[in-house]
Amino acid sequence: MRVLVVGGGISGPAVALALRRAGHDVELFDRVLDLLDTPPGLFIGLNGMRVLKRLDLLDQVVRAGSVCDGSDLRTIAGHLVTRVRHSHRADLFSITILRTTLSRIITNAAISAGVRVHTDKRLVAISQPPDGSPALGVVARFHDGSDATADILVGADGVHSTVRQCLFPSHRPPQPFGMVGYAGTVDLPAHSSAATAHPWPARNYHFFTDNANARSAMLMRVADSQLSWRLVELRGTASATAAASAAAASEISTADWPPARRLDLSKDRDRLADMADRWGLPRAFLPLVESANEIVPLAFYHMDAGPLPRWARQNCVLVGAAKHAILPFLGQATGVALEDAEVLAALIARVPDDPRNAFRLYQRARFRRVRRIADAARVQGRWQYATSAVGSLWGQVALKFVLATGGALSSHEVVAYDGLEAVNDVLHRNGLA
Repeated sequence: MRVLVVGGGISGPAVALALRRAGHDVELFDRVLDLLDTPPGLFIGLNGMRVLKRLDLLDQVVRAGSVCDGSDLRTIAGHLVTRVRHSHRADLFSITILRTTLSRIITNAAISAGVRVHTDKRLVAISQPPDGSPALGVVARFHDGSDATADILVGADGVHSTVRQCLFPSHRPPQPFGMVGYAGTVDLPAHSSAATAHPWPARNYHFFTDNANARSAMLMRVADSQLSWRLVELRGTASATAAASAAAASEISTADWPPARRLDLSKDRDRLADMADRWGLPRAFLPLVESANEIVPLAFYHMDAGPLPRWARQNCVLVGAAKHAILPFLGQATGVALEDAEVLAALIARVPDDPRNAFRLYQRARFRRVRRIADAARVQGRWQYATSAVGSLWGQVALKFVLATGGALSSHEVVAYDGLEAVNDVLHRNGLA
């Protein structure tokens, strides 16, 4: 079967690789020239690492990233509130890694497996048989006048998905959550390492929170000699809070977002380090901002009405953020995207003569889990960035609870999830096992 995959982030290359290894003819198209346009670091729990292991990428990813032993919740000044150890298995570890690094590893593996990758291809339209027609086939048209034809198309083009817009033009698109800021990466000198670059445990993921002013910072090691940080806050909340004086009012939330201009490292590093200092972050955090080798603006989106009620239409199907736009508060956006890729590819392999039925089974297997994780992440974000005194207290309590237990989800649902077990279960429930 011929398959077009649109989107070159994480889920796109992952589903392309899995489908190619199952014997399908796969092409991947992405709008950016190098597939690597988003540098911030990310967390992958055991559920995502299980998928990477089955793709034979576990060792590469572990070598390229950093094993994450736990999560530290701290006040904005750096005082430890709680520390939670991440669960490990004999052959699986939670890790932190640059998104660009993970994307490169999966994409290179897909290319090596025979996936044909095309960049600088911005999708503008999709043509396929009308609803109700039994015929397979889809045509993707791109901004440069070219097109591509296949039996099915997988939309993995992220939160601002063009594929989703083509399939479901009346559905409300993801909305800004209001959390905006900056992310930076730091390449440490050859004689240094992430273990000595700051005073906190190097293999932990550090959250610095100021609920009263709806601000937070994050610091993680993403490689032996590389760190990633974030500075984020809710738009407009800091200056509206009694605790925030005019001098402390947010630089981030008063301007249109994201910034129209390109960042000037020589100026913006110092500006953001000054802002971090005014926020009250520890002195040891500031040199990491000042020495960033790359900084990008951040904005987070969510589907305020929940995941799409339909994930497929005729011969096209959605995976990853194109259908769910999970907020980052549970550290599960990447894991869920990888799960999607594994489950969809496995069901297409198990129902080879009826891809549309495979699409339906994919949604049945995944919908409840995706909805619960998306809902839990959204609720946690509201608690974490509450600005009232009561809301601030609940935010601290809620974040401690989420770090320790996964929030309203059991540990089995969060990290022990096995996509292939879900495939077997949905096939059995539908008489196809």
